[in-house]
Amino acid sequence: MKRIVYSFLPVLIIAAFAPLLVGQQMAASPTVTITQAAPSGAAPDLCSHLFKVGNSSSSLQLQYCVTANGNISSIETPFGHFHLGAQGEGYGLCQESPATEYHDYIVIASGWGAAQIVSATNSAIKISRSTADGNWTLVQTISKVAATASIKIVMALTNNQSVDKVAYLVRFADVDPDGKQSTDIASGSSFQSAFAWQVMFDTLHYGLRLENAGKWSGYQQGFVQSGPGGPNPCAFAFNALPYGYGGAFDSSLVYAYAGVVPAHKTVSVTLNYHGM
Repeated sequence: MKRIVYSFLPVLIIAAFAPLLVGQQMAASPTVTITQAAPSGAAPDLCSHLFKVGNSSSSLQLQYCVTANGNISSIETPFGHFHLGAQGEGYGLCQESPATEYHDYIVIASGWGAAQIVSATNSAIKISRSTADGNWTLVQTISKVAATASIKIVMALTNNQSVDKVAYLVRFADVDPDGKQSTDIASGSSFQSAFAWQVMFDTLHYGLRLENAGKWSGYQQGFVQSGPGGPNPCAFAFNALPYGYGGAFDSSLVYAYAGVVPAHKTVSVTLNYHGM
C-alpha cells in the first residue's frame, strides 16, 4: 500500500487554543489509559547502532548510539563531552480521545509492541514500531548530518484507525550537558527548541539543543522540565518551567507537537540534536 505523507492538518483551532492546552496540562495531569507493551524479549542493547562524524582533529565531531527501539542512548559532541543523563531519551505519543498514552524513554516504556528495523546503513537507521493495541504506527528515520555534526530525526506517525484522531507527539531527553547536573547547568526553551548547557566558572561551555527542523502547521513548543524524568505524553507540559528557562537543578528537555491525524494517513515531524 502506498504511503501518503501529510503535514498535520490545519490545527488552527488547536493553535488558537494552545495557551489553554498548556495551561490545562500544567494545572492537572489527566487520567489516561496506559496500554501494556507486548513482550519483546530482553532489554535492548543500549548501543545497537553506533554513528560517528569526524575525528579528534576535525572541527566537527559527533558520536551517538541508537537502540533497536529508536532511542538515542548516548550523544558525545565534541569527543569527550557527553550530554545524556540516566533518565534516558526517546519518544511519546498521546491519543487525545479516548485518552491513551504510549512512551519509550529507555528506562521506562509502556504501550508499544516490538520494533522492527526497516533499514540500516553507516549513516542512518529506519525503525518501525506499532502500539500494542495496533492503533498507531511510528516510523523513525535517524540519520547523521556530517556537514553540521548533528542528528536528524524524522518521526512519521500513521493513524491505523478508521476515524480522524488528535494526537500529541513528543521527543524527550534527560540532558546533562557535558556530564554536569544541578548547580553546573542552565537550560531554556523556545517556540523552535529546548536546550541546556554547562555553566561552570572559567571554562569552555558545552551543551545540547533539541530543535524543530521541519515545517509545521499545528501546535508546537519546546519545554524545560523541572526534573529529569520523561513526561506523560498526554500531559507533556505538566512539569514545564513556566518562564521557559531554569538553572541550578537537574532538568530535562521536551519538544511537543499536537494536531489532527486523518484516518489511515501519515503525518511527519523533523527534529535535530545539535551540540552547543
